[in-house]
Amino acid sequence: MTQSPPAAASGPPPRIHWPRALSWALYDLANTIYSAIVVSFAITLHVKEFTGVEKYTFIAMAASMVVSGLFVPFAGELADRTGRSKQYLMYFTVACCACCVAISGAPWWPLILLLYLVANFCYNSSLAFYDSLLPVVAPPERTGLISGLGVGLGYAGVAFALPVALAALKLYRKTNPVHELTPMFALAGVLFLLGSIPLFLLVPERRSTKRLPAGGRVTRLAWTRTLVTLRALPRHRNMLMFLLGNFFCVDAVNATIIGYAPYVENVFRLPRERIMLWMIPFGLCALCLGVLGGRLSDRFGSRRVMMSACVCFMAASFICGVARSTTLFFTAFLVFGGYGLSTVWVAGRKMLLGLAPPGQVGKYFGLYNVGHKLSMIGMVLFGVLADMRIGESQGGGYRAGLLVQLVCMAVGLVLISKVELKDAA
Repeated sequence: MTQSPPAAASGPPPRIHWPRALSWALYDLANTIYSAIVVSFAITLHVKEFTGVEKYTFIAMAASMVVSGLFVPFAGELADRTGRSKQYLMYFTVACCACCVAISGAPWWPLILLLYLVANFCYNSSLAFYDSLLPVVAPPERTGLISGLGVGLGYAGVAFALPVALAALKLYRKTNPVHELTPMFALAGVLFLLGSIPLFLLVPERRSTKRLPAGGRVTRLAWTRTLVTLRALPRHRNMLMFLLGNFFCVDAVNATIIGYAPYVENVFRLPRERIMLWMIPFGLCALCLGVLGGRLSDRFGSRRVMMSACVCFMAASFICGVARSTTLFFTAFLVFGGYGLSTVWVAGRKMLLGLAPPGQVGKYFGLYNVGHKLSMIGMVLFGVLADMRIGESQGGGYRAGLLVQLVCMAVGLVLISKVELKDAA
């Protein structure tokens, strides 16, 4: 008699504690409110009203990301050693929101840029602590789903925040202000803080799996272990290739997000209300496509899905960079850009969880976030090219700034393709 094959050992998927998972994901919504209103829309346009050029804002953005990039590896190690990820996350979130409120009262553009630099440093640094809480709210087999839910809700935050911001803009215009975007920063800070409260209340701390030294040695040990990890990276080829590839992918993504508003305003001459309104369907589209990217990562593997996101992003950048009509631009922006921008984050988180050794998730999420913070190549290039007159119109510089992001994303795609990772659910 032929023996029956053994039953599958996998069983039903592990259960998710949904109140915790949703509270964690809502923080993505909250911090994307800051990103959408301040980073993608208000700060570049607001500072240009004072200075008349783009480059100062883009240089300040790059500086804030470099400083946070130097900090986040230490932040990840500190989270692993102390088990206080949520506590540190709360500190940085409150500081970011306070700086946003202060920008609305700042009358001098160097002070505005200084406050923005601090706010952006706190925002970017907080993500190392936030990402390290993902294992608390999702079992390993479902991290793609929850990460996708977070990214999706993050882009839903765009659809929520921008109508509120548009209403505030219209009301403030009735006062005939000199600078009409002044209240945007305080609004973003308040909404960011309110959206963070569920995580502060419901998500537990991630327990430390490492022995905690006594007293003041914690900080020194965290720096020492960070340097040891960096020196050891060349021996961990797959992690090194992933971190480098992710750096170039996120470099292109960050430059595109920050360059969206000045690009559309100067290339297509759209009024600011329409610039904000077009971000709403993009947020809803990215919500659906981000969740889809998470499900695909769990089903087909994070490496394949991240590569598909890179290809879609490159298609969006090329089409948008040469498009002469707003219809073609926004179609490519919504479909290809929505999937590419959202799924790079989703698949990247899951790839890192598949590569990081047990008990070192915070440390490697710190290094992962270095790529997000030091990704200023495309940003600086966009700012410099945007101020140049290329071709027959002023918009030529902005088009060149967008098209150059294809190079960064192509480098990232090649590096990600060389990572050896078991690419199946």
